[in-house]
Amino acid sequence: MVGDLFTDHLFDLAPTGLMIVDQAARVTRVNDAMLAVIEDLATIDGAARPSPRRRSRASPGVALPPALREAVGHVLATGAQVADLEFPPPVSEEGLGEGGPDRPPSAVVAAGRSWRLSCHPLRDRDGHLAAVGVAAIETTEQRRAEAARDRALGRLRLLSRAGELVGASLDLTTTLRGMVKLIVPDFADNCELYLAEQPLDAAAPPSQLALRPAVTANTPMLPPKGAGPDPADITYLDQGNPAHRAITLRRPILFDVDERVIASVHQPRLAEHFAYIAVRTAIAVPLLVGDAYYGTVYLGLGMSGRSYSDYDVETAGELGARIAHALANAQAFDHERRTAITLQRGLLPGGLPAVEGLDVEFRYEPGTAGTEVGGDWFDVVPLSAGRVALVIGDVMGRGLTAAAVMGQVRAGLRAFAALDLPAADVLAHLDNLVGNLSAGPEAALVSCVYAIFEPATSSVTVANAGHLAPVLVSPGGQTRLLDEPEGIILGVGGGRFTEVRYPFPDGSALALYTDGLVESPKIDIGQGVERLLASLSSPGPPARTSLPATADRLLTLIDRAGGYDDDVTLLLVRASASPTTRSTTVEPDPRAARAAREVTGDALRQWGLDDRADLVELLVSELVTNAIRYAGTPSDLTLRRGDHALYVEVADRDSRVPRLLDPSADDEGGRGLQLVAELATRWGARPTSTGKTVWFELDTDPGLALV
Repeated sequence: MVGDLFTDHLFDLAPTGLMIVDQAARVTRVNDAMLAVIEDLATIDGAARPSPRRRSRASPGVALPPALREAVGHVLATGAQVADLEFPPPVSEEGLGEGGPDRPPSAVVAAGRSWRLSCHPLRDRDGHLAAVGVAAIETTEQRRAEAARDRALGRLRLLSRAGELVGASLDLTTTLRGMVKLIVPDFADNCELYLAEQPLDAAAPPSQLALRPAVTANTPMLPPKGAGPDPADITYLDQGNPAHRAITLRRPILFDVDERVIASVHQPRLAEHFAYIAVRTAIAVPLLVGDAYYGTVYLGLGMSGRSYSDYDVETAGELGARIAHALANAQAFDHERRTAITLQRGLLPGGLPAVEGLDVEFRYEPGTAGTEVGGDWFDVVPLSAGRVALVIGDVMGRGLTAAAVMGQVRAGLRAFAALDLPAADVLAHLDNLVGNLSAGPEAALVSCVYAIFEPATSSVTVANAGHLAPVLVSPGGQTRLLDEPEGIILGVGGGRFTEVRYPFPDGSALALYTDGLVESPKIDIGQGVERLLASLSSPGPPARTSLPATADRLLTLIDRAGGYDDDVTLLLVRASASPTTRSTTVEPDPRAARAAREVTGDALRQWGLDDRADLVELLVSELVTNAIRYAGTPSDLTLRRGDHALYVEVADRDSRVPRLLDPSADDEGGRGLQLVAELATRWGARPTSTGKTVWFELDTDPGLALV
């Protein structure tokens, strides 16, 4: 008796809901805690509410809610228990954590409490199923804690992904579009971002904001339509718009979209736009960095039936801060990029000199708007006797530093080129120069190809310092990658540079380029070079097509759809005329000077330059006599008829370079080079790998400037 009373007392007063259901699915016993559970479940399912009358030993007339009745029926039919039923399914208390856009808010509003129920078979002494015992434990606080945790984790994920977007690209448009795509539909049904033409003072904003639509996105629930407000249309916001209050308070403002708010906006197709997006509540987020106001982003809800909480307003503020800093960084980057491009373009050749026997075409394009300018450079430098240096290079790094280093390197190279040194020697001097330059915290590194075109021999001599190999195209269209010689990149130090001479007859072409032409995020450098070789040989090689058209065709190799992120520099040259030359070997014998004069006179008569024969023979005699007297080895005399000048070179095996002296009245020698300097248009001497070459030019057409 006492035991039964104690059991009854525990059953009635237990905080856990307890209930017994017989084999006919009738409630035979239930405590007050379970009655509260049944009342909540009945409210959710729409069933009749149980009577609030207290029941303890027997409870006839208590109706089971449909979901619970189904579980009890399963136990009665199978004899197996049903454990851990959640009523209702887990939801949060409020805000956007209410289960997302696919969960109707009515279920959440009705669910004030939540429960976990279990149904157990109750058997008699013979093991037969006699009834079903139902136990219920309240999980409301647990679910609220879980919902709060999920909201916090969702916010962290959202802000983390937003932070990744800000740092993923330097292209502002790409960043903003990615941000809007992230926000809709997870955080908003509609997102519209408006930007000021230039940052405004947040402490004293104008009475009417003039903003330009930047990016917009709508929930997929809406039928397809245009992307949003036209960026060409400026939107004006009166002081009644929440954007003004958000600037003043320096925080997001939650507001209802009513007639007053709509009237504060002035833009074309206003009524049509608001009717389409169907936003009923929104957050206006000011885009502020310090006292600089960059624009406003609106986050709206409507079609999904969701609502914003204070927690969501805080999250919107965090998103706005990331967008604002992206705008500030993009503006600073754009300013630096424009400065770097201006500097680089100013340091690159503004135009190219006319070179006899050589057609020259170049192209330079900075990377896409989201990348820093690189250190690409090129040059065409006239040398002695109608020769010309062809140069292309790339400074490792980006931005103003790379552009500044490029300017120093190009200036140094032109100085070394003026010394008329062999190609390998120029790179050796340039290596020393680059080694003494600094590029920020690290040493400067520069790749470079230095090639010398020699019209007298129809050849090109190439020296390479760690740059991409040039491409030589024969007159017939066969391509050859000039991957020899190989040299270490400039700035490393300790490298040895060599040079190789290649035939370069009329119709041949040489392509010098930087890696931006042949490499992109989607194309590796090997594939890019193969595409370049194919493009240079078809549909028509440079010998049979115009050089500008060939250069434009090569630029189509750039992967613009993939977003090329590097500068592109191309220098394309083509031999355009066969040289008119005469050469002879002069023995180290004084009598050989006469033979040299005869060869010279004969060549000038054939070229129709009889009126210059006496002068040229005199100057040739002086150079040949010097070679015979001081070199003591056979020398080579080369004469070349140019379009507007005559070029004469005497090469010997003596490395001593002659100097122009100032002899006194009593000196017997030293006047030969003075005579050459006075009578020739230009003259000079350059070292070679086997000795030296002394040369002079004589203008044959005084009405035209020499190259």
